[in-house]
Amino acid sequence: MTKVFALFFCPILLLGLVIPKTIWCQSAGPTIVDFKIQALYRSAMLTWKTKDDPKAPIMVQILRADTFEDGPYQEVGTVTLTPGKNNYEYIDKSMGAESKYYYKLVIKETNESFGPIPTRPFFSPPATRLLPSFQSWSSS
Repeated sequence: MTKVFALFFCPILLLGLVIPKTIWCQSAGPTIVDFKIQALYRSAMLTWKTKDDPKAPIMVQILRADTFEDGPYQEVGTVTLTPGKNNYEYIDKSMGAESKYYYKLVIKETNESFGPIPTRPFFSPPATRLLPSFQSWSSS
């Protein structure tokens, strides 16, 4: 019995010690990097990059929490990561009157989560350049 154990399990144990763990455990999906949010007028623009090029289309959920970082989070949209593309953006135009929002990205296939990142959108329209007043010229 001990000879059987030595013949079958010792080589497996040695392989586990010799071969690096990174070869055994490779990540299944892309990792999102450089996740940023830019506040806009009553909206927010989310941008991110993927570290690796996905080999197949992958769904990313965009989740938003109103007011609290701990949630509850609701899905506001989805974006499909596609092969050959590494830069992504999403504009959330469904913001209400709350003062602060938190966003997370979740890869559906791997349940990998990124964020939360807070943002506070602008609630007044962008300033416009003032034009000089119109003067009426009349001939006398």
